[in-house]
Parts: sequence; C-alpha cells; structure tokens
Amino acid sequence: MRAMRRSAALRPATPRRAVALGLVVFLAACGGPGPTASPAASSSATAAPASPSASPAATPTPPPRSFPLAVVAAFQDLRPAVSAADLGAAIAAGTVLVPCGLASLSLAGGPASLAVPSSCVDADALVGRIRAAPTGTLGLLPAGLVTPSVKVLQIGDADLFGSPSHRSQPYPLTATASPAGPLTEAATAYDATNVRTLVSTGDTCPDRGVSHMANVVGKGWDWVLDGGTARYTGTHMTPYDWPAVDAVRVGDSGAVRAILQDADLAVDDFECPFFKGFVQHDHGTVFSIDPRIAPAMAEAGYDVVTLGSNHITDGGARGVRETLAGLDAVGIKHVGAGLDLAGALAPAVVDVRGVRFAFVGWDDIAGSGAAAPGTPGVAPMTDANVASSLAAARKAADVVIAMPQWGWPEYRAPFSNQQLEQRAFFYASGADHILGSGTHWAGAISVTPGPNGPQLAVTSHGNFLFDQSWSRETEEGNIVELTFVGTRLAQVRLHPYVVLEGAQPNLTNPETDGAFVLRQVFKVSDIR
Repeated sequence: MRAMRRSAALRPATPRRAVALGLVVFLAACGGPGPTASPAASSSATAAPASPSASPAATPTPPPRSFPLAVVAAFQDLRPAVSAADLGAAIAAGTVLVPCGLASLSLAGGPASLAVPSSCVDADALVGRIRAAPTGTLGLLPAGLVTPSVKVLQIGDADLFGSPSHRSQPYPLTATASPAGPLTEAATAYDATNVRTLVSTGDTCPDRGVSHMANVVGKGWDWVLDGGTARYTGTHMTPYDWPAVDAVRVGDSGAVRAILQDADLAVDDFECPFFKGFVQHDHGTVFSIDPRIAPAMAEAGYDVVTLGSNHITDGGARGVRETLAGLDAVGIKHVGAGLDLAGALAPAVVDVRGVRFAFVGWDDIAGSGAAAPGTPGVAPMTDANVASSLAAARKAADVVIAMPQWGWPEYRAPFSNQQLEQRAFFYASGADHILGSGTHWAGAISVTPGPNGPQLAVTSHGNFLFDQSWSRETEEGNIVELTFVGTRLAQVRLHPYVVLEGAQPNLTNPETDGAFVLRQVFKVSDIR
C-alpha cells in the first residue's frame, strides 16, 4: 500500500575502511574470500621476473556472480516493507540471517556494514530457520530460493516479487558469490521478466447498499472501485449483537484500483446477474445488478470473473444471458455459468507473456438453476463437472486455478472437513491452486507441497462489494496477491481492507487496523 511504504537511502554508519574490514572478516567466516597479502608485501625491488617456463599459465578465475537478495520474514509477519536504513542497521547489528557463500554485499549503492556473526546459514536451510525463528526475524535469501512459505518484504518501494511498477524500481540489495562457493546458479537466478502477479478480490454482488451509494446517492460506479486507505476510530455493537468497526478515510483515493490495475492479472468472484431493467433492492436476498458495473470493472483492470454462485440465476435465464453478453462486451472472461452446461464448465484462459493461466468455477450452494443442454445456468460442483472442467483446463494452460463457491456453513474462517476433501479432489483432478469464495469471511489459507511446486488454497477472501455491515468479520477482507516465477508459485500476500458505507473497499494498515483480519486468517491457516 503506497501510503504506508517507506524508502530511505542508507549511508554507511562507519568509515569505509572499517566497513571493508568487517565485510572481509564476515565473508571469510561465511565461505567467501578471505584477506590476501598485498602486492607490496609479496614483492621485492631486486626480485628477478619468473621464467616463462617455470610454471604453466594460470587459468583465469571467472568473475563473481552478481544477484539480488530478497528480504524474507515469517509468512505471518505483518510488515509489508522495510526501509533500506532499517535493514542496514539490522544487518550491522548481526540480527539478520545471512546465507553462506557471499563474496560481497551492497545496499543502497554502497557496501553494507556487517557484524561478525558466529556462523552464516546454509542458503538451502535459511527458509526453515526463518520459520522457526522468533517473530520479526529477517533473513537475506537468494531470489531463486524464495518460496510462499516465507514472506518477501519490499525495500522501500522496490519489490523483486511485486507487481510491475514495483519490479521496475531500482533494487537496492545485491550480492556476489564466488564461483567456488556453495551458492548455485539456480539459487541466485532472477529474471524480472519471468515474474507475474495475480490479484483476487472477494465476494462481489453490488446490489443493496453498494447500488444505493452508486445510483441512489449518486456516487457512481467508478467511486465504488476507487477506495483509498482507512483508519479505525473505534467499534460499536450492531443490532445483531456483533461488534463492527468505525472508520474514516485518510486519503489515497484510488489505492484499491491501483492494486488491480498494476497486477498482471486480476480476478473476482462475481455472484449476481446484471441486466437492463434491474431493480434496486434495499433489503432481501434476491439480487439484480446495474449493468454499468461491467465497464467499471473492466476499466479497473479485471480480466476474469467466476459466476458460479447460488445467486447467478436470480434474474432467470435472461439475467444469465445478459450477464454473459455484458462481460463479453467489455472483454472480461467468465467461468462457472453459461448458456448451457458446456459453456459453464469451459475454462477461461489468459496468456500473460507466454504463460497460460486457466480458470474454472462451480457452485456448491443450492439456489441457482443448473445449466443444461440448451438451458442457461450455473455449473454445479459435482465430481463429474469438476473432473471434466479441470481436465480441459489442464490441456489448455500451464497454470490451472479453481474458483469454487464452497458449500455451507457460511460465516466462518477455518477449512471444513468437506472443503479439505474437495481440496484434495481438485488437486488430484488437475488444479494447481484454489481461490475459493462464498463464506463472507476472510478465511483459512493453505500452502502445501504439490507435484509441480507449492499449491495454494484459499477458503474465502471476505466480502468485497457486498453490503453486510452487521459485523466486523463481514466488513473486512483481504485482496489476495499471488506471484509466479514462470509457472511456479513463489509468493502469497494479503492486502487487508474494510468496506465503508456498505459499498466501498478501502485498504487498512496491515500492522495496525488490518492486523485483525490478517490474524483471523493466520490463526487457522496451514503454511508449509
């Protein structure tokens, strides 16, 4: 979140000679080159030149490899970033885990002042050390070893694994490794052009309070997606005897839109039909949406939506047809509902600079009419539908993402036993990752080993454009950001937000007000 990032230039805290000496001692302890005799000490004014035949010519030593180091913390660390100055101080104090095999280290354009540690950490063991270390511990990890089981922090506004605008910033932390050292080329490899980010938002059904603010009050649909940042001022009890938050906007209008537009790919759970002649509902659970939401979402950066929900046929077959046509007209791809069952099960495929992402979606809650040959409707979450749609997606793409609307019960954070069984079936049927929805709470996340690398499952993001203002849990949510290196998942980040006036998501500070919803998720998550 741009309003909460800090950046600062690091200036050496000690004279350059002292820094260099400390660095030599440290690197010698970590497998890097140690001090060597100076030319003056090893030569004599009267020494005769060596005979050309005295020894064979020395083989040239390859130059040290230069590479960026990611700053990593525990997955549950609330900090989104660290400043160069704070990082430099922590390195100098010896509180940062540093991999063995470094030949040099540079931060913010100059050599880092390194304390002499008792030992360095084997790079392959550094992730495990971070996960076992006390909260707040930082480590420096070669970019090729980054996994989603730890969290990469931005340095100021620069981010190796962030969205394009952050990847393009000059990155201030680099190192070199001796060719003879323990760091492999694979461990130190990094190519910014091979990094892609995906963001996913929560339950979206912009009727009732959302439509009221956009149309009745006259804020407009662009305003709905133009939220900035918010600060909490307190809580209050609702008529349902649940605490809810009091919050005020603090600026940064457009911060939510910026996250969506800056990602390489943006997806959403869109649960309700839009069509001409829609009706504004102030109450109730039968929905119809203003079709002007479609161009607003396209302008905000959305690429794919799942329509697989228990409300998508609230407007009948006509509502499904007009929703599909409206999304097609603005270039947003869709899954989970269709003009017939084949259309509802067909994957949506998006090519992001040569990597093909496929999405499929289904509904597991009764309510919507099922699609059938010649009949518009939803894709029910049956074993046959899941298996056939995932098989088609697997053939069409490099990365396959399932977007289920899970079954009952709603309003909870942990995985249910049924969800765990469904997760296993999705994976076995060809899904790489799962972005779930439908519980109206931000819920559990799992990152587990899979045949092609780490696999992610999200139960729910919480409400995004949905006016359930009767509890804190239904007001707050997380934008989920995934980072891929090629086809491999490398990072999972959460951007907390609160829905203000029942209509507009606004970002919250993850270290303060946003910590509540983040800890709600961390408490029930399974990160390996």
